[in-house]
Amino acid sequence: MAKKITVEQFTQITQALLQVPTPENSQPWKIVTYTDKLEIFHQSKRAKLATFPDDLSVLGIGMLAETLSLSCSVIGVKADIHYDLKGRSDEKPWLTANLSIANAQISSDPLAKGLFLRHSDRRKYIGGSLNDAVFSELQQKMLDKSPAKLYFIDQYPKDYLNLLKNADLSVMLWDEMRKDMGLWVRFTDKQVASTQDGMPWRSLLRNKENWQHYVQSRAWWLSTKLDWFPEWLINLQSKFFDDSGDLTPAHFDDGAGLGCITVKSGYPNDLVEAGRLVLRTWLLLNLRGYGVQPLTNLVSITYPRQLGTFDLPKPLRYLVKDDYAILQNTYGFSENELPIFCFRTGLSMGSYPENAKTLRREDRVLNK
Repeated sequence: MAKKITVEQFTQITQALLQVPTPENSQPWKIVTYTDKLEIFHQSKRAKLATFPDDLSVLGIGMLAETLSLSCSVIGVKADIHYDLKGRSDEKPWLTANLSIANAQISSDPLAKGLFLRHSDRRKYIGGSLNDAVFSELQQKMLDKSPAKLYFIDQYPKDYLNLLKNADLSVMLWDEMRKDMGLWVRFTDKQVASTQDGMPWRSLLRNKENWQHYVQSRAWWLSTKLDWFPEWLINLQSKFFDDSGDLTPAHFDDGAGLGCITVKSGYPNDLVEAGRLVLRTWLLLNLRGYGVQPLTNLVSITYPRQLGTFDLPKPLRYLVKDDYAILQNTYGFSENELPIFCFRTGLSMGSYPENAKTLRREDRVLNK
């Protein structure tokens, strides 16, 4: 008689799936488990920031699939994964995995050790180098025929940094997007504890050297409450801070460099493979002491603009003029590639603050 998946094994798998990154920590996934399978549903109301129309959520499915494979490898479980990504809706699962105890011994993937360590690292970096072995290891693991490609640079071109700043500014000037992002900002420990989601801005308030971030976050909290965003305040935000309270992109040159992952097309299979690559890259860098900070505003604008599925309101388009050409010149990818994930990486300074870690909603899992 075949062995069944135990409750403990299911718990290990679902807890790992809850760690998968999502835009603004919105956690738009619902995981339903049965005796021998699990299904993952998308909840579009929680994923507005990931819909162009919803390609970044499909990228997330790739990260979920990779996490599923990694977590199963540790406990000797085989996952037969199927996708249903055509005619996507919230009513049917985007991913279904039939689970069984493996007949033969499965080798535990070393990257699984990073699943519960992975986080967005917005700290200042203290250097690092693309000559370190971890970067050549990442390139060696790339398949030439993969629809997803990985690029690294150790330069910080001014036109690219200015584009990063303008992408952040365009999001703040777009009323609809700014208000949606405001729904996910968590200014205090109390807010984080009650919601178990969102962006933990309260982590910026702990160090006296970051007093300016404290002032900024308090002002931004008040503006959000009052829905008051005069142009001078938005310009001040863009000049001195990015959307997470970090130093401006002009000061990004404190780490090893910048990274970019591209896809060949907007087809679901390509996006899923890119999501797998995003997660494996992130985990390996974190395991080797490198922080990863996603630079999401830029690619969430450039990718759909180049694909022709979305654009900014017309008055804001001047801010990201020539965005694709600048990205292409910066990273050197070919004209038939689409940037889907950009990030900054470097050796992190100090220890990661506990209260900066994003919390996860336990109600994302339903057992049947």
